[in-house]
Amino acid sequence: MRQLAALLLLLSAGCASAPIKKTDAASLAVADTRLLEGCYSCLLEARDVFSRVAIGKARPLVIARLFETYVLIGMRERELALDSRDAFAKARALVAELPPTYAGAQYIDIAEMIPPDFSGTPRTELSQFQRGAFTQARMAELRKVLMSGEASAPFRAYISASLDCALPPPRRDGQPGRLTEADLNPVPVGTPPLVKYRLATCPLNRSAILEALLAETPSFVEAGLFLSRQPTLSITSTYVKNMRAWLMSAYAVFPRSPAVTYGLGALSQTVGDCKTAIRFYEDTIALKDRHEDAALQRVVCLAHLGQFAPAIEAASRIIDRGYYNMPDAFYWRAWTHHRRLELPQARADVDRALSLLFNSRVLTLAGMIKYDQDDLAKAEADLKEAIRIDPAQCVAHWYLGLINFKKAVWPETASRFVVCASCYEKSADDNVSRLDAMRKADLDADFKATQIAGFEAVIKEDRDQQWGAVLNAANGFARAEQIETALKWLEKIPADAVLRSKADELKKLITGK
Repeated sequence: MRQLAALLLLLSAGCASAPIKKTDAASLAVADTRLLEGCYSCLLEARDVFSRVAIGKARPLVIARLFETYVLIGMRERELALDSRDAFAKARALVAELPPTYAGAQYIDIAEMIPPDFSGTPRTELSQFQRGAFTQARMAELRKVLMSGEASAPFRAYISASLDCALPPPRRDGQPGRLTEADLNPVPVGTPPLVKYRLATCPLNRSAILEALLAETPSFVEAGLFLSRQPTLSITSTYVKNMRAWLMSAYAVFPRSPAVTYGLGALSQTVGDCKTAIRFYEDTIALKDRHEDAALQRVVCLAHLGQFAPAIEAASRIIDRGYYNMPDAFYWRAWTHHRRLELPQARADVDRALSLLFNSRVLTLAGMIKYDQDDLAKAEADLKEAIRIDPAQCVAHWYLGLINFKKAVWPETASRFVVCASCYEKSADDNVSRLDAMRKADLDADFKATQIAGFEAVIKEDRDQQWGAVLNAANGFARAEQIETALKWLEKIPADAVLRSKADELKKLITGK
């Protein structure tokens, strides 16, 4: 009995001096599970438990888990374009308490090398993360640290996946071009959700894995953010519903993530709601002052809504700051000045745009502005070049016709407007087909309504322009003394067309009756 009593006393004394209490051990088990579940809120819960337990004698036993959690939180914040400095600073403050062989400082160094989310981060900020730092020798050195370090396997696997993300693998077929999922290694069976998420978000989004993670752990809302970046050829009602649900769930948890706010702006703009898009773009700029893409898309939306003064101001801000998309800002500022009939300013901006961004859209606008300034030779050169690049630039054909009219070269006027009428007819017919398809399609209701209204407006404009071109062609033929041809072209204008009365007036002038 004495021996048994002595044994009981020893056991009691051992329990009393145990570094980790039974209740804390149970909490740690839950925290370990949450950490492997991998969502941001999961990591925060795990951190709180590790912080609470890591005191006194228990601290050496928990400190590594607390360190790893802080690093993972910092990396997740980077993946959402959030400020990760506090998490990494707290992780670095724990390095001195880790075993000398743990390589804690090197883990943080690797984590801080990984670029933040590209969608929520300005290009100027991303440029600080130079790919030149990831040479083959440097990559081999970093992988050696990850293979030989004493950190937990999931932690090292997460950093390794992030490192791969910084320098994506080449295509397996050796050909240049974008990666596909076939170029990526399959996710091994038994991989914890924490690591699955990272493998599924970079360098490509693997939708099936992300959807499964979100189904298993509804709080894994950041998986939804990456799901919302799925490309699509059809804006179906299901697609838009899912995009909104995923993005709004992420927004509820991460309202200060520019990756989320920019995604909401882009979705709103896609479905034709520029007013809402502007709000989210402005939220993005408030979070990331130099976010170039949000700044430009805000300009586009302001211009389309007819808010010309704010659009000019916003475009000027892009230009003054020298953003990478400055050429587009010059174009939209020129476009807006032209709408306000501020021709000298429009000319200066479109010339700058042309020096930086040479395409049919800019050339057409340049030709329009120069025509309005009566600089016909340069206008003609720009418009012809625009048509060479894109023969379907109906506006360029129209303005070339107007130039020929001003120059009083009547056969050329007539022939140009014939081509112009054909261009607008084809554009209208194509849009009628698209409108019919849109009406039959299973699409998001708001998007569908916006698109139908847009197609109807474009079709009406194209038809009006088509008959305008026909009338101008007939005028050109008449002035070239090709009377029969002029009359045949006038007959093409329908009785219900807005320009039918003008056609009848021209017919009277030609025939005298």
